[in-house]
Parts: sequence; C-alpha cells; structure tokens
Amino acid sequence: MTQNFKQLEQAFINFQQSQNSHEREQIFTFIVSQLHSSFQMKFKQAGVSSADVQDLVQELFIRTYLSLQTFDFTLNVPFEHYLNCMVRSLRNDFWRKRYAEVTRNESLINEFVVRYNWNKYSKQTEEYCLLQRQIELLYESLLGLSQLEKNVAQLLLLDYAPTEIARKLNIKDKVVYNSIQRCKMKMRKYLNTHNC
Repeated sequence: MTQNFKQLEQAFINFQQSQNSHEREQIFTFIVSQLHSSFQMKFKQAGVSSADVQDLVQELFIRTYLSLQTFDFTLNVPFEHYLNCMVRSLRNDFWRKRYAEVTRNESLINEFVVRYNWNKYSKQTEEYCLLQRQIELLYESLLGLSQLEKNVAQLLLLDYAPTEIARKLNIKDKVVYNSIQRCKMKMRKYLNTHNC
C-alpha cells in the first residue's frame, strides 16, 4: 500500500491494543490519512468513476475499522494482505452490482419497447377490425333499401355529387335528394339498432 507500511502495521496493532477511545480515534485518523490516497488509486485504476470511488473508500475504511477490532496480529499474515483482499472484494462487488444494474436496465428498456410495439400494433389491429365491422354494418344497412335508393347510395359512396347521380341514373335532382334523405333515415335506424 505505502512505503511506510511497517509503521502502519505498528499503528494497526496500537489501535487494536489501545483502551482509550480518544487515542484510538487519533490512531485511526492517522491510518486514514496514510491510506486514503492509496485506496483511491486502487479503485481508480480499476476504472471506477470518481463519484463511486469516494463511496468505496468510505466503505473500505468502515470495514478496516471493524476488522482492526478482531484481526489476529499473532499470525504471520500482514494486515496489508488483508486490506488488499478487502479492496479486491469491494471492487468485484461493485462491478457485479453495476453489471446487474446495467443488465436490469437493458431488460426494462427491452420490455418497454416490446410492450410499446405490441400495444401499438394491437391498437392498429383493433382499429382495423372495428373499421372493417363498421364497413360491414354500413353495407348491411344498404340491404334494407329499395333498388333506386341502393343505386343512389352506392354512387354517393363513390363520391358522385347529387346532380351527377341524377344524370347518371337519368332521374330528376329532386328524386336523388329525396332518395338520399330516405337512405340516411333507413341506414341510421339500422345502425342504431346495431349499437353503432
């Protein structure tokens, strides 16, 4: 971690052995000052963003503080090794969480796109079916008309003007207008009975 790790090892031991809370606070403040930049560098080298580095460093100091309470310095395992393991563990946990988060976000986006497209196409299908049904009902309503009224209605649906219909069917304009009115009344009555 640092060049003065032997001095830090002694600080770790002193922290653990101290019974005075004020003295422990001073020792831990010294440890933090010695390790802070080193911890930051280790996370930055792993590609962690600056905003996340601070959170990880704080978490690491909390774990260090708790570990110093129970670490067995009589074993020949240097505390530096233990710190390196904690850094690696935190870094791996961070990237696992980040990967899971990105994967979850991608899944949510994909799910939204699928639902949006499904809703869009199902709505278009529904509108098409309703339109087809309305067209069917409109043509069914033509069945109740007389032959003259059917001829007038069909030409009207083909965008012929009433005067053009009169010329085409060789009848008077007034007869066409009367037929249109009768067609409207009969068709409206038919469509109303079928809840359209």
